[in-house]
Amino acid sequence: MINSGFTAKWVAELADKFILGLTMKHLDVGYADNQPRWPYWVQPYNYSAKEWSDMTDWMVATFGPSDWLLKNAPYVGSDRKYWFRDERDRTLFILKWS
Repeated sequence: MINSGFTAKWVAELADKFILGLTMKHLDVGYADNQPRWPYWVQPYNYSAKEWSDMTDWMVATFGPSDWLLKNAPYVGSDRKYWFRDERDRTLFILKWS
């Protein structure tokens, strides 16, 4: 027989963690094999419009302006993600914004 009190508490705690994960600021990171020029990416979640603006300003100040048409651009932005040529640049972004 399952202890229903324990099960209900466990489910409630799991739901609380899930909801916190949906609303808490965090960065997802990854590597895209199909993106040879900028394979390292980071996607911020739950940041305010002001924080996004600050991120963009920081990116330009730190790495310079960027565009998908620039062959050697160190980063590009697309679909609420930043894509980086070098892993060390992505790591710097993560350290700054996490």
